[in-house]
Amino acid sequence: MRGSIQAFRLGTMVAALSFAEAGLRADDFAPLFNGRDLSGWVEMGKPGGFAVEEGTLLLKTPQNYPNWLRTEKEYENFVLRLEYRMSGWCETGLFLHAPLYGDLAESGLRIHLRHDRTEEGSRSTGGIYDVAPPLTLANKPINEWNALEIHMDWPVLRVKLNDVLIQDVNLEVSDALRGKARRGYIGLDDLNCRIRYRSLQIRELPNKDRKWTSLSNGKDLKGWTSEGKVQWVVQDGKIVGSNGDGFLFTEESFGAFEFKTYFRTTPHANGGVLYRRSSANRGGYEIQIYNQPGATNPTGSIYGRAGATAVPCRDGEWCELRFISDGAYTGVWINGKKVAESHGLQLPDQGRIGFQMHSEGRVEYLDPKIRSLR
Repeated sequence: MRGSIQAFRLGTMVAALSFAEAGLRADDFAPLFNGRDLSGWVEMGKPGGFAVEEGTLLLKTPQNYPNWLRTEKEYENFVLRLEYRMSGWCETGLFLHAPLYGDLAESGLRIHLRHDRTEEGSRSTGGIYDVAPPLTLANKPINEWNALEIHMDWPVLRVKLNDVLIQDVNLEVSDALRGKARRGYIGLDDLNCRIRYRSLQIRELPNKDRKWTSLSNGKDLKGWTSEGKVQWVVQDGKIVGSNGDGFLFTEESFGAFEFKTYFRTTPHANGGVLYRRSSANRGGYEIQIYNQPGATNPTGSIYGRAGATAVPCRDGEWCELRFISDGAYTGVWINGKKVAESHGLQLPDQGRIGFQMHSEGRVEYLDPKIRSLR
């Protein structure tokens, strides 16, 4: 385990120099927490877990999974500073590049935090959850404030805890990390412990990722055309297909791209995302949406080409779908987990993107977006 981790560790001397050379001043940072209320933050799930008390951000009434607190804004590259204090037994996490829904630690990154210095591998304090243990344990005892600094500048992730370097990673070198989201929300996990935060501040660094383009304006179906009997509408910003068999296609064609959306199904709904299509029945492929573990092509399958290895999604919950179409290759991720891929698709990799509905029931799509790979 340690050997494989060292393959993507950067040199600690280089890391130390990098932090020193940054020479960041307090006025380079913008506050993420005003000390008075939750302005700039959004409670996900059941509200009421987080509160402001004595100028600190407190997880006062834990609600547990799937609840968490996120920034209103997404971030790509940044330096994040904060202080935290635990008053007793506690474990929790800080999310980086988190999506709105799905498995936040699988799609993005989670820095694990505990009250003790117990050696738990990648689940020790400062570990990249289930991927990389910290270089050393540097947290203070309970009831003392800890200073955490996170330097995210893709592909480099460096983390300091109480001025001690605990993570020094090249994300591109690691099979477990290179497919992680490069942009997303900063979030605080809601687990069964009381923890306080203060002095949350951020300095944004230049973006490097290719720009994402939204495929929906959240108001109507402008830019899309429908075929078949399915009823397609936009409700509360979501594209919704229900009751029948049919398609909804973009008017524009795309080639060599990465696509992502959130989706939610009613029980037994059967749909999918089409791509490289010239029309409803001509050419292209389908990423199946069908949350049935015993199916030949469950959710995430490249229909008829590669059956998904797992179904990390259930009817009634929002899930994240992401896939890459590039030449002969397609890879599919559901809730951050790669579930299917194929290297034998036909060329050219060009065509329209569409949503499909096969059955009675309902499939909702939220925030579909695309970015070119060229």
